[in-house]
Amino acid sequence: MRTPSTFWLVQIGIWGGLTLLNLFVRGYFNHYRLGELVNSFSLFVSLMIASGMLRRFYRDKGTDSLPKGIGQALLGSALASLVAVAIIGLVLLPNQEYLFGEVSNVALLQLLASYPNVLLFLLCWSAVYLLLKRQKALKLAFTREAELKEQLAASQMELLLNQLNPHFMFNAINNIRALILEDTNKARDSLAQLSDVLRVTLQTKQDKLWPLSQEIELTKSFIKLNKLQFEERLAVNWHITGNQLEHCQVPCLSLQLLVENAIKHGISNNSDGGMITIKIDAEKDVTLEVSNPGNIATSDGSTQLGITNIQQRLHLLFKDNAHFSLTENEQTVTAKIVIEEP
Repeated sequence: MRTPSTFWLVQIGIWGGLTLLNLFVRGYFNHYRLGELVNSFSLFVSLMIASGMLRRFYRDKGTDSLPKGIGQALLGSALASLVAVAIIGLVLLPNQEYLFGEVSNVALLQLLASYPNVLLFLLCWSAVYLLLKRQKALKLAFTREAELKEQLAASQMELLLNQLNPHFMFNAINNIRALILEDTNKARDSLAQLSDVLRVTLQTKQDKLWPLSQEIELTKSFIKLNKLQFEERLAVNWHITGNQLEHCQVPCLSLQLLVENAIKHGISNNSDGGMITIKIDAEKDVTLEVSNPGNIATSDGSTQLGITNIQQRLHLLFKDNAHFSLTENEQTVTAKIVIEEP
C-alpha cells in the first residue's frame, strides 16, 4: 500500500489523534489521573498493533468483489478488535489498584463494553485502507493496460513500416530492371537516384513521423527516379501553401505512396502519360492531395496494400484527427490526406 515508514507515520497520526481526544475527554471527568494516561497509552499501542495486523491480513486482498471485500473487512476488524481489547485488558486489569486506587468488580465488563467502539474505529480504518488499496490496484491495472496498448500500437506501426520498404523497393527495382534492357545509361542514373531516395529514408531511421519538408524532399527524389523511365510522359504540378513545412509532422512515405499510386495507375497505364497535380496546405491542419488521370483501381493488390497501410498508420498515429479519401471525378482520381490539429 505504502512504504513502511510512511504507513507507520500515518498510523501514529491517526491513532495518536484519537488517543489524545480520548485522553482529553476522560481526563476532563477524571482529572487526568495516572490511570487515564496509561489507559490512553495502552489504547494507542493496541490500535497500532491492530492496524499492523490488518495491514498484513489485507496484503493480498483489495481487488475482490464488493461483497467479499465487506466480509473481509468485517472479519479482519472483528479479530483485530479482540486483540486490541485483550492488550488493553492485559495492561489495565492486573494494575487497577496501582493505577486507579481501587479494584473494580465491573472492570472486565467495562473492558468488554469498549469492544464495539474499538470495532467501529478499526472497521472505518479497514474501509478506508481497502478503498485506497483498491484504487491503487485499479490505477496500476489501467497503467499496465495503457502500456500494453502502446506496445501493441508500436508493434503494429513497426509491421506497417516494414511493409513499406519491400513495397517501394520491389517497384523501383522492377522499373530499373526494365530500363537495363532499353537504356543502360538511364538504368545507371536510376540506380543513383534510387540511392538518393534510400539515403533520405535511412537518415530518418524510418521514424513514425517526420517533418513535411522531408516528405516533400523524398517525394521529389522519387519523382525524379520515375522521370528517368517516363520522361515527357510524366508531368508534375506542385501547389504548396503555408509556412509550416518544417513544423508539420506527417507519416513517413505517406505523400510518396500517393504519388507512387498515381504514377502506377494514372501514368503508366496511359500511352500519352499525363499530369499529376500535388497540392499541399501546411497551416494549422495539413492537407496532402494528389490527383492523376485515370480510374480507381480496385483489383490491384499493391494498390490496396499502400492505401490500407496509409489508413492504418493514420489511425494509429492520429486516431480521429486524420482522414484519408480516394475519389474519382471525370476521369480524375484524387487521393487526399487531412491531418487536423488536435
